[in-house]
Amino acid sequence: MTHNHIKILIFGVGKMGDFFKEFFKVRGYYVAGYDVLKEKSDVELKDISNFNVIFVCVPMNEIENALKDIKRFANKDALLVDISSLKSYLRYFDESGFDYMSIHPMFGSDVEIGLSNIIVVHRSGRVEEEIILDEFRRAGANLSYLPRDRHDEIMAKIQGLSHFVLLSLADYLREDVDGLVEYSSPIFYILYKLASRIVSQNWGMYLEIQKNAEVERERFLEYLMKFNEDLKDDSLFETIFERLRGKYGDCESSIILDSYKATMNLDEIDKLRSCIKVIDSLILRLIEKRVQCGRKIAEIKREMNEPIEISDVEEMKLRYLTSKTDLNPILIHKIFDSLINLTKEEEYKILGIEKRLAVLGPMGSFSEEMALKLVGSRLPLIYCSTTDEIIRAVESERVDYGLVPIENSINGTVLPVLDSLLNSNVEVFGECELEIVHCLTAKRDIPLKDVRVVYSHPQAIAQCSNFLRNYLPHAEIRYTTSTSDAIKLLDENSVAITSEYAARLYKLCILRRGIQDVKRNVTRFYLIRKGGERKGRITALFFGVEDRVGALKDVLEVFYKKNINMRKLESRPAKTGLGDYIFFVEVEKDLDEKDLRDLREVTTFYKIIGVFDRIESLNLI
Repeated sequence: MTHNHIKILIFGVGKMGDFFKEFFKVRGYYVAGYDVLKEKSDVELKDISNFNVIFVCVPMNEIENALKDIKRFANKDALLVDISSLKSYLRYFDESGFDYMSIHPMFGSDVEIGLSNIIVVHRSGRVEEEIILDEFRRAGANLSYLPRDRHDEIMAKIQGLSHFVLLSLADYLREDVDGLVEYSSPIFYILYKLASRIVSQNWGMYLEIQKNAEVERERFLEYLMKFNEDLKDDSLFETIFERLRGKYGDCESSIILDSYKATMNLDEIDKLRSCIKVIDSLILRLIEKRVQCGRKIAEIKREMNEPIEISDVEEMKLRYLTSKTDLNPILIHKIFDSLINLTKEEEYKILGIEKRLAVLGPMGSFSEEMALKLVGSRLPLIYCSTTDEIIRAVESERVDYGLVPIENSINGTVLPVLDSLLNSNVEVFGECELEIVHCLTAKRDIPLKDVRVVYSHPQAIAQCSNFLRNYLPHAEIRYTTSTSDAIKLLDENSVAITSEYAARLYKLCILRRGIQDVKRNVTRFYLIRKGGERKGRITALFFGVEDRVGALKDVLEVFYKKNINMRKLESRPAKTGLGDYIFFVEVEKDLDEKDLRDLREVTTFYKIIGVFDRIESLNLI
């Protein structure tokens, strides 16, 4: 099962419900919300049967009633997800008859999920559950596991005591707090802000948390009385500090202590200017911290042989960030795009990578396989969704080199690449070849008679038509934008046509090797760059001729008389009028000035797009 097969209902669209709704929506899932308040609902209660995952995001005292509604209307095979702060309520899920997963998100709805803790308390073993947890992992959450019989005991310390300290301090100082804030230290101000955060929220949830912590509070109060006495003894005071230093370090607390200034309510121009200066300084330190994290990621990527740049991940990140603010989305996109590029530059620098190669992605494509034969590493590869995108990236110098397929021994010339090369300012400096071997792959060793769907790129489907007709006539053919995308759609009863390399990359079972109709199936690629020294034995060029009888013959005779072998000739519409054509040739000679002079005499124009040889390897360091 993939995320395309999961429909998620958020049952209760409060703050946390809204958080999970947006979280999965940004990641491409089908998500809708149901709430007792109609203005928050996307669906009617009777329609919740259409969903196979239901996040129960109601207040804890409403869980019993919510589950009654879910039992009446939901699909009995639906997976429920509990997010409550206390797990004594799991008895209602046990009685519901549904499979369920129970998690405890240790963060608020306005907090970034990255590096936040999500405690997994109960698991169902369902596939959907693992997909959901994997999304949390990919978002950077810390997943931990805690048995349900210990959860509430642990939370009594983590939540109960910390909230108790803040609430008691806030209540004790309530008469003096306005005057104290004026003179506050960073630590006091942070405690003041944390207490303010708690008292501004729904008191009902905190009441439940404090009920759970009654026993722990009593122990804590007894300890405080003894601790208060210990503080009166100078020698014990030093001992307290010594024993605590072994457990608690400074942990770069200066950023935390400085950040409180950015939360101050100010209305004087000088103080507001100072606040901006403080925020700018904080932003700079956070940027440095971001780059520092990026450098560490680069080292890990080197060990894992993963690319520095993954555009779809970056695009998802930018979409998520722009969705979190009402500020100008174009400018916000630019700011964070610049930060991402700054971090990437540092990552490349630490790995000693000086040049980048754009290829047709995603990972697992034949283009990537060719690139790895040339480069040996994914680190400097930039994945593009179209060949035109590759050519534009080279032309704009966003990347140093590009790899584009120009010709296949079965399907012929890749005409969109020719058209883009004609209309761009890049040059071909090398060519390389890859033998294309198609494999039938699946998530399991499935008998061919049980296959229901075949996924792959239209070109791969066409190249394996005989095999499909003879062995899988009963299966539905579904086209995808790439063989790698086909892999993402696989379920237990479908197969994909991929390369052996992609199958190994994505840990698939290879059912049949070499299923293509023609066994010698080769794709030739061009290597392109913005400019450089031209050298090689092959020249590739476009030219135009007059609209008269014999015009093309005159050009071909130039090559014939000079004994220059022409290994490729293509015509393309000139796009200036019906019947107007431009011609593309590859000739086996580095044309000199005399050759070009003779060519000028018989053409209306010519454009050399490359002089090159076969390339076996490409050094990007």
